[in-house]
Amino acid sequence: MNDRRQTEIQDVPMKGAVPCVSCHMLVARFAPQVVASTGTYHRECFEAWYLVRYGRRPALLAGTSGHRHRFQVRESAVQERAA
Repeated sequence: MNDRRQTEIQDVPMKGAVPCVSCHMLVARFAPQVVASTGTYHRECFEAWYLVRYGRRPALLAGTSGHRHRFQVRESAVQERAA
């Protein structure tokens, strides 16, 4: 039974997957992810970093072009908070 699970996991293609800027693990194609100017993050990693840095949850924009799992950061809000 355990051997079967290992082969199923190994058969999942991760071709083209990019590493998360925060945790350096590969971001799965259909996992919730945030695309920022600095790179691609797992949504959980980005929200945790943002909460520690700014003290509140980030305002994320829903994905476009049919990518409902991909979110974008409102860059103007981040730049205003940094100034």
